[in-house]
Amino acid sequence: MNKSKLADEETKLVEASDNENTNKGQKRLKAWVIVLIGLSAALISAVGAWALTPKFRFFGFSWEKNVEYEGELVIENGEVCFGTFLSCERLDMEMSGEVDMEELGEYKVQYSAHFKNRHVEREATIRVVDTTPPELELADLDELGESERKVLVCPNGKIPQIKMKAEDRHDGDLTDRIETMFDGNGMVIIAVSDESGNRTIKTVVGLVEDALAPEINVNGLEAKTIVRGSEYEDEGATAVDNCDGDVDVATEGTINTNEPGEYIMKYKAKDETGNESEKYRTVKVVSPEDSNRIVYLTFDDGPGEHTGRLLDILAKYGVKVTFFVTGRGDDALIKREYDEGHTVALHTNSHDYAYVYSSVGNYFADLYAIRDRVKRITGYEPTLIRFPGGSSNTISAQYQRGIMSELVGEVGRRGFQYVDWNVSSGDAGGASTADQVYNNVVSRLGDGRYVVLQHDIKGFSVDAVERIIQYGQANGYVFLPMTAESFLAHHGVNN
Repeated sequence: MNKSKLADEETKLVEASDNENTNKGQKRLKAWVIVLIGLSAALISAVGAWALTPKFRFFGFSWEKNVEYEGELVIENGEVCFGTFLSCERLDMEMSGEVDMEELGEYKVQYSAHFKNRHVEREATIRVVDTTPPELELADLDELGESERKVLVCPNGKIPQIKMKAEDRHDGDLTDRIETMFDGNGMVIIAVSDESGNRTIKTVVGLVEDALAPEINVNGLEAKTIVRGSEYEDEGATAVDNCDGDVDVATEGTINTNEPGEYIMKYKAKDETGNESEKYRTVKVVSPEDSNRIVYLTFDDGPGEHTGRLLDILAKYGVKVTFFVTGRGDDALIKREYDEGHTVALHTNSHDYAYVYSSVGNYFADLYAIRDRVKRITGYEPTLIRFPGGSSNTISAQYQRGIMSELVGEVGRRGFQYVDWNVSSGDAGGASTADQVYNNVVSRLGDGRYVVLQHDIKGFSVDAVERIIQYGQANGYVFLPMTAESFLAHHGVNN
């Protein structure tokens, strides 16, 4: 076969292959056209079914939406009908379900409609949300222009207290959630966020400076009077710095309680910047015989449920008092009174007026009973006594006339000394609050010696003791327990 024939054969083979590929492509194209026609027909059929099938149809509704807290709930303006897409009969729509616009949260409501014997219901979700940021007030700074707002910033980056307030319409007062930050570029950022994540931010110019010294607070009284020979433990002082917070306090000075005189305790504090401050306490040590202001606090009818608390207060201030005890209460309280340096004296065992004032014999039987109790507990035999109602009482006349006149003489013959009072707290009648007791006592104090009557079984009376001591120590009074040599403040006998 020559070359010309070979070329003709190759050309025929190529043409045959091209024709075969063309036929295959045409077949695939026809197949896709058939598929598309089928899908279009199905879609047209579905749309037609949707449009032409009678059913309930909702238009213009939002099935999920957010509404603002405390705002107005707007009812949907949508419509519902029954019918086809081409012809649909409009129906009355009902909405059920509650939405509390004053409570954040998600609520479900139902839209429903009726057509003849058919009923339809659709559920919608409504969320009550808070998108309003809190209000942040910077006191006087808000009245200034942004560039004029300036605050001091400590060298350590701390921002001293700025007068500010934050209020959110849902979360209320958010002042304690305000954040402050110094950005290092001369600006202080003040921000607050509410529970919903809404955030308010303000900025002010920050000036780095610390010119304030620590503020020293003297614990207890800055001026007090104590009796010679008493124990004294200084209460110290604390200091707070606007930049450094709590700082150490150095104490200088000593008190010689055995040497009458006026002593000064000095307290010094220094912050990290070097600012220093000082404060002082004046302590006056006096001899009882030299003082013209002596107070004997006395407490009747105990021990009771408030006696332990009273002893704690007395220990705090180093004050000694006198307890006229009865047969009531815990032995341990009488032991504590004695052990802590107070005078334990006698009232009567029963404190029963009808019994103790019916005869001299009954009175001393009752008195010896409480004397024996105190001796058993403490090993000490008291000789100071106080008559129930005082030596001037008249109630005793109901049980035996003239008995007080007999008793005031007889107690002395039997080795006792009786004590009355010249300042009544009124806690046995008339006073019913700590303020009244306090005022009744301090209003009667002046120069002189005062025996104060209180009752440690009265809680409100015990509540007044700390303030009475503070007043006395600040005004030059010496508090002493009673002894046989003390001023006994006798009353006139009326029976």
